[in-house]
Amino acid sequence: MNKKIDKLKLLNHLLNYLQNDLNFENCLEKVATEFKFDKPTKERLYNEVFHNGIDSFIYELNNFINQKMKQGIPRNFRKYNTTEKIRFLIFYRINLINKLFNREILLKLILKHRSPIKLNKMLFNISDEIWFLSGDNSTDFNYYSKRFILMNIYTTSFLYNLRDNSKDFLKTKHFLDKQIDSVISFGRLKSKVKSFFYSKTM
Repeated sequence: MNKKIDKLKLLNHLLNYLQNDLNFENCLEKVATEFKFDKPTKERLYNEVFHNGIDSFIYELNNFINQKMKQGIPRNFRKYNTTEKIRFLIFYRINLINKLFNREILLKLILKHRSPIKLNKMLFNISDEIWFLSGDNSTDFNYYSKRFILMNIYTTSFLYNLRDNSKDFLKTKHFLDKQIDSVISFGRLKSKVKSFFYSKTM
């Protein structure tokens, strides 16, 4: 995208127009007129950046959030253990969405324009990005199980946050912590059960 374009402003204006007009081309034309884009810029937006309409818009929006997440990782992040990294990244992503966009409008748009298959694919990609930023390099069955578990944690935390009006979203943070702790506890229990049955068959 052209460096002269304020990407966050562009995405927010499109999001606001889309809540009342579901015709993406109409909304993009309104934004292009409002921003007074020249012809080459308009053609690039139509033919390259948003060539798949709302699908491209949602992709650009998530990509923008991913870039902001990378920029916000603390310098001492490597010293965090895996659980601490995941806690930080999920909560940070939710905070970024609240800071950058209208979370209610965004959710309505995604639910309206995402089939269950596309929605799960998007959530899997978000989960994959979080695990990638945490430094996960798994390639076996754990690669998928980790991401499917995180999809559920992220989704429920995001939905919980929609009705959280506490200071600094502390209720969401506690809710997220409980979910992660439950998964960890279940994982430990599962390992103990496996070890028990394995020892009985020896």
